[in-house]
Amino acid sequence: MHFKRFFNFKPNKNNNLFIIFNNGKVLFDLDQKTFLLNSSFLNFENYDFEKVGIAEDGEMNVYAIDISNTNFHYKEQGYTSLIDYDMRYLLSILDEEQINLIGRGNQLLHWIKSNKHCGYCGALKEFNLSEEAMFCKCNGLMIYPTISPCVLSLIIKEDKILLARNALFPEGLYSALAGFIEVSETAEETLKREVFEEVSLKVKNIKYYGSQSWPFPSQLMIAYTCEYESGDIKVDGEEIVDAQWFSIDNLPNIPPLSTLSGRLINSYIEDH
Repeated sequence: MHFKRFFNFKPNKNNNLFIIFNNGKVLFDLDQKTFLLNSSFLNFENYDFEKVGIAEDGEMNVYAIDISNTNFHYKEQGYTSLIDYDMRYLLSILDEEQINLIGRGNQLLHWIKSNKHCGYCGALKEFNLSEEAMFCKCNGLMIYPTISPCVLSLIIKEDKILLARNALFPEGLYSALAGFIEVSETAEETLKREVFEEVSLKVKNIKYYGSQSWPFPSQLMIAYTCEYESGDIKVDGEEIVDAQWFSIDNLPNIPPLSTLSGRLINSYIEDH
């Protein structure tokens, strides 16, 4: 399957597939066990919704469609076993290729919804086919999909790791520290700043672990391990409500392996 961006919408071709988003959730066919829906039971005529082509495979096109806040009643279209699943739940049951496809659809829908109008003249933007980008004739500036890079840091102190609980986490869940890269910062500078801001610690020996696209809505997670250097834990009390040193035989609930933070923590466990 070849990733592309395109707007030529052909809803009634039998070999097209659709990923349908509805208020942050994804429609899933329980009978076929798939989120890739074909047009056999779907009638998209006379509906105005956000849509974008995200991939192609020979004669087959894959589209992402957002039916939020429309009168499109999918339960009346012919499918009898559709359910809407939260995207974060799907991350725990799908394979990496499927996760990437759903994530790409969500991110590209966010891109077109966020860039409909020109920031200079206010006119509706057009789509440049060769560049696969949005642009306006007033200045010809190409607007490509953007990502927000975010750093994950797993701090190691002797035989323990620091895990923290974000105020938005479910009760009992702890993870590695995370923060967005600011303008003019390197990823390593961001890591040091975020660690100090969130838990008042200084770190050293920063080592790259890996990365993951994270479609909530358009993030790139970049993970590192690092070593404790100095300081006492003092949480900011706003974003981070608790942070503690944990040994591997006394860990709290941690993120699943479908997430980069879960794999980062698990890699430390496997090495020790």
